[in-house]
Amino acid sequence: MKNKHCFLLLTLAGFCHVSKAQSLNGNSTQAARLNLAEVVSANLFSSGNGNGNGGPPANVELPLGGTNAMAEGIESPEITVTLQCTTDFDVSVSSSSENFEYSGPSTLNTEMPVSDVLSIAITNNATGGSIGNGFSQFQPIDVQGKQVISAGQRGVRTFGFKYKAQPGFNFPAGTYTTDIVYTISKK
Repeated sequence: MKNKHCFLLLTLAGFCHVSKAQSLNGNSTQAARLNLAEVVSANLFSSGNGNGNGGPPANVELPLGGTNAMAEGIESPEITVTLQCTTDFDVSVSSSSENFEYSGPSTLNTEMPVSDVLSIAITNNATGGSIGNGFSQFQPIDVQGKQVISAGQRGVRTFGFKYKAQPGFNFPAGTYTTDIVYTISKK
């Protein structure tokens, strides 16, 4: 009988010890790791695309008719750019070619230099950076590219601009086209 009580006593002592060990509080940690990609995104929107409609300005039309428009030029509606960047940035603008591409009936004097006719001005700036040298006023666009926004800050940022075309009377009637290239460079 004495052996049975000892066994029962040892069993109860062991059970109490196990129960006590299970009621302890414990902590555990786990690392969460985010691998962020560098993101640069730009969207252009116009308050009007020449015919009173807003939306993406796939093509900016500058209809030049009459002597005043030809002599003094015509401005586009304001175009707003929304940038989403994970890094600080600069923005440059250039033309894809030195001359406009001509479409029309004439075969003479159709080489219209972009830098002589088309200019750009930054009309508002909410990038956290500064407007490039002179671009608060209209400045010519050329193939070399010029910085229009300097030291923009990461995040969702916007700026607005307008084009101005002033061809004068030296070129024949027709349609003149060029691609304008915007380059966003990380700092």
